[in-house]
Amino acid sequence: MRTESRSITPGRQETVQVNRRSGRLGARQWVDEVIAYSELLANLVARDLKTKYRGSFFGIFWSLLNPLLLMLVYTLVFSVIVRVNIHPYAVFLLTGLVPWNAFAQSLQTATTSVMDNAAIVRKIYFPLQLLPLSAVLAMSVNFGINIGLLIVLTLVFGAHLAPTMLLLPVLVLLQIVFTFGLGSMLAAAQVYFRDVQYFLSILLTAWFFLTPIVYSLDLVPKRLRPLLAINPMAWDISSFQDIWFYGKLPSWPYLLGFCALSALSLLAGIIVYGRLSLRFAEEV
Repeated sequence: MRTESRSITPGRQETVQVNRRSGRLGARQWVDEVIAYSELLANLVARDLKTKYRGSFFGIFWSLLNPLLLMLVYTLVFSVIVRVNIHPYAVFLLTGLVPWNAFAQSLQTATTSVMDNAAIVRKIYFPLQLLPLSAVLAMSVNFGINIGLLIVLTLVFGAHLAPTMLLLPVLVLLQIVFTFGLGSMLAAAQVYFRDVQYFLSILLTAWFFLTPIVYSLDLVPKRLRPLLAINPMAWDISSFQDIWFYGKLPSWPYLLGFCALSALSLLAGIIVYGRLSLRFAEEV
């Protein structure tokens, strides 16, 4: 083990234990630091939200515009023109759009979180894992607002609120964990390879259409279903649709698979980000 002393604020020093071999904080220390800096984390989340909607009259409620607009467009295309036999299609569509938008926006924001905060990364010490974490949590506030919108529209279209919706917090938590782990790795990669955010934008476009959001699984030809079987967001979105739209328990292989992958993503994110973050101050 080696010890580093870094400045946090003028006149204050903090000792940080860093593992020499791995170049990262231990998992226990990672948790301890997040807890110790929970107030800073809350301030970063609040700042991210205020910055995103600064100068806007309606503020955070603009986050409702994107899923509503997409719902109107896709509902017109797939229930009026193409005539997909899913009723009410608007509720089915939003059940997939709401978690997907939360995932995509959180991942993009987390990816650029270190570079967006380059000035403070260079000047002061604080647990750098707070940057992607605050980005994901800030977008999770939008996630909660959009879930509220989904509840309202579910009732407006005459669909039922099934008891299986009680599993919603579990799915939301798993998605946040998965996104944070993946976002941490991408945030670290973005510091060293500035094209990561652009590749991610293209990937998310393709990923969206390879996930059963605007269509249901039973419309996918059998020869193409193996593609969905290896798509973790298909597991996630299908589970959301099961508990919300179909009113049934999610597919256990999908749910357990996504749970395991979320844990793996979190662990990998902590390790990769921790190792690469030691040189962030020089690279940004």
